[in-house]
Amino acid sequence: MSKIIGKIRQTLISQYNLSYRIKECSLDKPTMNRKIFIQVLNQLKELEDKSDFLIGELGIDLSVYEDTFYGIIHNLMKMSFNKQQLTLIDLYLNDLSMDPDWDGTITVQVEDKEKVVNFQTPADVWKIISKL
Repeated sequence: MSKIIGKIRQTLISQYNLSYRIKECSLDKPTMNRKIFIQVLNQLKELEDKSDFLIGELGIDLSVYEDTFYGIIHNLMKMSFNKQQLTLIDLYLNDLSMDPDWDGTITVQVEDKEKVVNFQTPADVWKIISKL
């Protein structure tokens, strides 16, 4: 990261010939949690796509090995999320993407009202589960 700061400093000095103090700030905990959650869901989707390719195109089934890893990941998620949140995460990862008629939304209960919300990306999932 210091290379990036050095380049920023060089650019500012070459443009404005003033001295600058640039420092890195770490992300706050909620932002970091959101970022990690989105990254994990994207990686799980990517692994599922690769697994489907191996089975479909090459006839190699690694589910015997993968099941243990997915079990570990699921148990770690149990430590961080409640049952309702886990249900929505599982719905996103496993069920909805398989339905060709799914329109990309789900209906959730928010303060005694049903609300239709987008549920197409990990960011959408985070937005919903963070409210539960």
